[in-house]
Amino acid sequence: MDKVTKRFGKDWVALSEVGFELAEGEFAFLVGDSGAGKSTLLSLVYMETRPDSGVVEVAGYNSNSITREQIPHLRRKLGVVFQDFRLLPDMTARGNIAFALKVTNQPRKYIKQRTFELLAMVGLSHKAKSFPHELSGGEKQRVAVARALANNPVLL
Repeated sequence: MDKVTKRFGKDWVALSEVGFELAEGEFAFLVGDSGAGKSTLLSLVYMETRPDSGVVEVAGYNSNSITREQIPHLRRKLGVVFQDFRLLPDMTARGNIAFALKVTNQPRKYIKQRTFELLAMVGLSHKAKSFPHELSGGEKQRVAVARALANNPVLL
C-alpha cells in the first residue's frame, strides 16, 4: 500500500497517505481507536473499495488496474474474517466452510476432509451440523476463522 487516501463524501477522510508493506510470512497487527480506518484499510486490501489516490498491491494485483473479473481471483488468495462473520444462515458450520472450497472447484473428497480438519483445528468438530443461529458469538467467530483458512490463503 503506497500513499493511499480514501474519502467518504467530501468532508470525511478515512485514510490519508497511508503506506505499508508486509513481507511473506510476516505477522502484523492492525490496531487503532474506533473510527481510525482499520475496516476501511482492510476493505481496500480486499478490493471491496478502491482508493481515491495511491495504490494497493496485493498478491500480484494492483488497485489501479485490477478488473472486476479479477477481483474474485484475488479474494480466493485472501482469508478474511469479517467483523459480522458473514456466515450463510441456511448452511451449517461445516457448510459455511465447505462453501469457500466449493467456489474454487475443489474435489468433494478434499472438501469433506478439509472441513473436518478445520473444524477440529478451531475446536468445533461437535458443532459441524449446527446452523449459525445455534452458535454462540465465539463459535461463529471460530467458524469464520476456519472458513478464512480453508483455501490456504497467502494473506489472512
